[in-house]
Amino acid sequence: MDKQRWLSLSPLLDELLDLPLAARELRLSQLQIEDPEAADQLGRMLARARELQSQGFLSEPVVAQWQEALASVPDDIPPPPDLSGQSIGPYVLERQLGQGGMGTVWLARRADGRFEGQVAVKFLMAGLFGRGDAGRFAREGEILARLSHPHIARLLDAGLHQGQQPYLVLEYVDGQPIDVYCRQHQLDIEARVRLFLDVLAAVAHAHARLILHRDLKPSNILVTRDGEVKLLDFGIAKLLADASQAQEGAAATELTQRAGSAFTPQFAAPEQVQQADVTTATDVYALGVLLFLLLGGSHPTADDTQTQLDRLKAVVDHVPKRLSDVAARQDDSSIASQSRRLRGDLDTIVAKALKKSPTERYVNAQALADELQRWLAHEPIQAHPDSRLYVFSRFVQRHRWAVAFSSLAGLALVGLTVFSTWQAHRAAEAEREAQIKRQEAEETLSFMLGEFADKLRPIGRLELLDSIGSKALGQLDQGGRSPGPMERLQRAKALTVIAEVRVAKRELDGALEPLKLASQLLDADPPSLQLRDDWRKAQGAAAFWTGEVHHQRRELELAQRAWEQYLDYGRRWLAAAPDSIDALVELSYAQSSLGVLQLRQGRLDAADHALRESLALKERAMQGRPDDAELQSNWADTASWLGTTLTRAGRLRTARSHYESALSGVTRLREQRPRDLAWLAKEASIQFYLALTQQELDGTGKPLLGQAREAAQTLTRGDPANLAWALLAINIEAEWQALHLSDAQERARAAQRLLSRIETLRPGKAPPESSLSRQVKLLEASRGLACQADDCVSPDRLQQRLDAALKRSPGDQQMLATAVHLALLRASTATASDRQAACTQASALLSQREGWMQMNADLTRRWLQVQECLDPASSQHADWQAARGWLQQQLER
Repeated sequence: MDKQRWLSLSPLLDELLDLPLAARELRLSQLQIEDPEAADQLGRMLARARELQSQGFLSEPVVAQWQEALASVPDDIPPPPDLSGQSIGPYVLERQLGQGGMGTVWLARRADGRFEGQVAVKFLMAGLFGRGDAGRFAREGEILARLSHPHIARLLDAGLHQGQQPYLVLEYVDGQPIDVYCRQHQLDIEARVRLFLDVLAAVAHAHARLILHRDLKPSNILVTRDGEVKLLDFGIAKLLADASQAQEGAAATELTQRAGSAFTPQFAAPEQVQQADVTTATDVYALGVLLFLLLGGSHPTADDTQTQLDRLKAVVDHVPKRLSDVAARQDDSSIASQSRRLRGDLDTIVAKALKKSPTERYVNAQALADELQRWLAHEPIQAHPDSRLYVFSRFVQRHRWAVAFSSLAGLALVGLTVFSTWQAHRAAEAEREAQIKRQEAEETLSFMLGEFADKLRPIGRLELLDSIGSKALGQLDQGGRSPGPMERLQRAKALTVIAEVRVAKRELDGALEPLKLASQLLDADPPSLQLRDDWRKAQGAAAFWTGEVHHQRRELELAQRAWEQYLDYGRRWLAAAPDSIDALVELSYAQSSLGVLQLRQGRLDAADHALRESLALKERAMQGRPDDAELQSNWADTASWLGTTLTRAGRLRTARSHYESALSGVTRLREQRPRDLAWLAKEASIQFYLALTQQELDGTGKPLLGQAREAAQTLTRGDPANLAWALLAINIEAEWQALHLSDAQERARAAQRLLSRIETLRPGKAPPESSLSRQVKLLEASRGLACQADDCVSPDRLQQRLDAALKRSPGDQQMLATAVHLALLRASTATASDRQAACTQASALLSQREGWMQMNADLTRRWLQVQECLDPASSQHADWQAARGWLQQQLER
């Protein structure tokens, strides 16, 4: 089957596979009438799919077993007990270092006087082990303790505490995960490869002793302050596997079965996901992922938006992009600036390590290390085709000066002789090839922007269009002739889709260039009536995504400019086609985009007007499309944003009615899609804001807040890596605890735990700016509670983050309110002399901005507090009383 035929059949095959069996047969019958040849080919593919399914390919391990396993985890896992001061053999536990899915890790010291030093004691979940006795487990620990290498943290001891709790005693390593170390020290490509070779040396040492790691990932590879690599948890997977084998015929529990294949999804090999046999090549795959992460700056198959199940599927299905291409788009300058050095051999080495089939990878860690050593020495690598030209190029790199001087004269003479003949012969052939390629590129773009994009967008797979569209556009740009109106429209739409993909992947810098080109192609009124609707829609799409990029980059003025252009396109379209529902919808989207931006800028009257206009336009459109779920969902979103705008203005009664309308609409739509967590997240978010509004108005928000809390727990269990859902869950939990925990010390400890959770949301990175307001509130709630841990959040740390955020977005009033809140918090805990300075700082912050007094309720309340802080008698002043009266009036509106 040729490539073009596959591109036409692939979305149809996806559609059929998504349907129940009966509906699939009906759809196939319809296709038989429309396109018999395509239907026959699809029928053969479906038969092959059924055959593979009967053989167990990607069935039970990926879909059923992992979902069932995740669902079996208890909802309310009790916090680990405080074991400080307890003895484990000759060791005394000091403090907990961390907690993960397999257990907890404690720092301990030797207490029997034989030597001074610290160790790490790892308590493993007892359910991970079978009924093997303590003696067997201890003997296995002794065997693994002989695994001695300078880059492996030694396993010193193993046993069962009190005959029940499995534990391991390991060498304590004070270091950073290897990816964090490389990023913080801004290591260049060569330095990262040399550091990685230390990792390979340790893994190769274990492979030579027939021991696999099975869970290689950055958190298990630490680098000390002296730059020494230490691998953790080596041999634990062997203990787990042997534990499940020790049951002598008894059926393993589900938890024990999972332990036998314990792994981290982002670093698992395809054969681990499919629960096939593991070999040394399994560790090679994880090493390939790690090397891709270190050199390219991102994961080869996973991203922050994927669900757990999607990550497992991506391991098997998704072929990583070329390492050098990914590195070139990174924000990390130490990676992006050297991406050219990755091209060629390093691209090939990493790609071979990440092959889906174990037999196509390097056989073990030593083979991968040898290959990287060849790269460092500029020698030919074995993974590259052994052509004479390639071997010669590596010889030239090793002996470049001698080759250059001896070859220069001969090359010049031969080149001048051959060049003219070759040039003439190639010119005619090149023109014919170019014409064929231009035609293929145009056809590819047409397909890409039609049914293919429509199939991929709902399932979040638009990234497939990035490389296809880029190559097609690149081919068209080589044509040399000026495109006509239809070609300009097609190219602009393709460029906008490419930008949309890059925004979804957080490649914001890479998204601006295609959007700029798209806007230039469409920088005119529609050239004909036939192209009017498509032209205006494409203009609006380019303007919207341009604004979205600037909005996400905190460039609010540039975002406003782009979205005002979006609004202008929508108005022109509706003026020319007043009966067009598409024009109504686009104009409503433009109004809501501007309204949300104006809300963030604190321009509440303008935001109120824009959002109400958007609602009215959507309601007109829904009269013509009463069954359009996407339009109804967007209406609910806009109603919720209007509720937020009114809340910021202090108009809680009116805000409540809009939240209630939004919740009613979303709940109705969510009930039609009970398994879609995205709809549940939308419902939980609106429940949360409505509950806060009800609680402030009349104290009736507790029941609804409880419903939002249950939904948030479902979300975080369903996709623990989703950052937005994790933040929503923390916000809801914080308000729930404030209402339900009666003891002040208990509330403070709970707030401190949530504050620590926010700090760990993005390992190696600061929490997102959107969490700053909640962090300050939690810091205030935990006030007076001593915190000795290294990850405690201090007011100084939050101050630095707020200063940076305000510098990036000086017009963000919500960030301003958070900064003033922090200054007042400092004042409340300061001495009398420092209190005045903190209040003066808060007053200075407020004076730098205008337009918020008796407009923004939160800032007006903060101003009242600042005035009382500066002058206890300020409540007697007329301006103070006027502001207070305005707040009360707003509350009743």
